[in-house]
Amino acid sequence: MDNLKLNMVSIDQLQPYLVDLIDVLNKLQIPQYNDYATKFKNWLITFNALKASDELKEDQVRQLLFDLDSGYNAFHKVLAS
Repeated sequence: MDNLKLNMVSIDQLQPYLVDLIDVLNKLQIPQYNDYATKFKNWLITFNALKASDELKEDQVRQLLFDLDSGYNAFHKVLAS
């Protein structure tokens, strides 16, 4: 989320962080979190279809921020339960 807020929107800047996030989620295997894990995997598919030098459009940045923030909040709810 911080990278997006700092206007780092190139695929080569974001993709490694998304891969790391997905790797961690795969290791944790939290059933209540599957919807968000799927969203992040879909983002990775989108990233992989683009060139490293491509940048996310403003609406994509906004949606990715929303998905990450929603996922972050859901993750904390799962931990609290």
